[in-house]
Amino acid sequence: MKILYLLCALFFLVLQSSPGFTEFINSSRACRRARGSCFRVCFRRYRLIGTCGQGLSCCRTWVSSGSTKLISQC
Repeated sequence: MKILYLLCALFFLVLQSSPGFTEFINSSRACRRARGSCFRVCFRRYRLIGTCGQGLSCCRTWVSSGSTKLISQC
């Protein structure tokens, strides 16, 4: 029974290292790829998801209506 808990923990560690979650946004190109926009400061409807370099923040819009869901930038 103890092996089952160990296997579950190992399984979650493997899933946690998915490529999309380990990428850090540190350029304007990576920010656009993550559907974000570069601003000096993230305003009320935006949340910080990384940096664009040169003192700019990578921000992405989000709406909170019961549950938080992201809206893509066009």
